[in-house]
Amino acid sequence: MDIPKDTLEQYLPTVEEFLTSLMFEETDIEIDDFERVENESSLENSADTDIYLYTREVNSSSDVVVVLDKEWFGLLSSIMLGVEEKEKNEQTIGLLEEFSDDLSKVIIEEAKERDLEFEFNEVQVLSKEEMQEELMHEEYYWTKMEIEGIADEAVRAEFLLGDPATEIVKEEIEEEPEEEADGAVNEISSLEDDDEDDSGLSESDSGSQSKKGHKQEVVSARHIEFAEFSEENGSTNEGAHQMDLLKDVELDVSVELGRIELPLGKVLELAKGSVIELEKLAGEPVDVLVNGNRIALGEVVVIDEHFGVRISSLVTTKKRLAKLKNGSS
Repeated sequence: MDIPKDTLEQYLPTVEEFLTSLMFEETDIEIDDFERVENESSLENSADTDIYLYTREVNSSSDVVVVLDKEWFGLLSSIMLGVEEKEKNEQTIGLLEEFSDDLSKVIIEEAKERDLEFEFNEVQVLSKEEMQEELMHEEYYWTKMEIEGIADEAVRAEFLLGDPATEIVKEEIEEEPEEEADGAVNEISSLEDDDEDDSGLSESDSGSQSKKGHKQEVVSARHIEFAEFSEENGSTNEGAHQMDLLKDVELDVSVELGRIELPLGKVLELAKGSVIELEKLAGEPVDVLVNGNRIALGEVVVIDEHFGVRISSLVTTKKRLAKLKNGSS
């Protein structure tokens, strides 16, 4: 099976639109390199600190691997949590799984429009060592991409798609463990028989002793294994950081023409027909606010009989985080 570069490029606009809606930044993806690689060299350009997202496309039995630069930890956490997390932990793993799940749905919808049927297994967040053990094809289509717009500098991402024609079939392993288990059972049985012989009592002997002596109360017992209790199995609210919890939360979007500070005396003098002069000059871009935080700049336009705002630029993620850290709006 040969997958031309043009086939992958058809899905880039959909991925760009998805990232733009998620990151609030105009995103542009460029394919920097594309080639067919061997299994052994498929991850040679990746680092141990990279993020490895792995799944399988069920219908074609193909490995699907996305390798992201570690900077994605901070990008996703700052947008989806409001706090920048730069390391791999429970929260960032959950964000990556949610991010991958949403992206998979977008790809599946795009494929349906092209009369294709995709079905992905659950996405796993792995280390480089774990990823190398999961690779199930002799050859892969490797793509290196540069993503611009979501950070101050271009962010690297890699994409690996296994060639179904080169899938590695694992040989069936002989059931030696079961034979060993049977041998262990037989050994235990023989030990029990030896214990009975050492006791020197047969069933008839034990019966006669119970008749001659006091009645013996027979107590049966069995071993019960309890599940281990840990913080993970406790009452923690799994996925509390996921965006699903916020889908019904309302956000206030407002446009600010300008500001001005007035003494209390001037405010009391306001009456019908009074004019308030704002600090912002005519023609300057207005601020677009979400819950009081500026996310974009725009210019006022008139649509039919209504005012509107045309977005002229978006505030970068790092600038918004810097403002949050400085305590400014």
